[in-house]
Amino acid sequence: MTLDDWLTRTATKEEAFAALIGTSQATVNRYRHGRRVPRPAVMARIAVATGGQVTANDFHDLGAGLGAG
Repeated sequence: MTLDDWLTRTATKEEAFAALIGTSQATVNRYRHGRRVPRPAVMARIAVATGGQVTANDFHDLGAGLGAG
């Protein structure tokens, strides 16, 4: 699940999520819209804050290449 999907489905505001993971609202917005990928430490906090519903793989478009070969 993408961060955008999770924030929308849970009706979580960017500001509130930013406080949970220790970043700014602007940074959450960049993560949400794919303009930035979280560093590992922040990614771990995102995974915890979302109950594991958003993971590092969700920030990378891996679907197109899976199953090929």
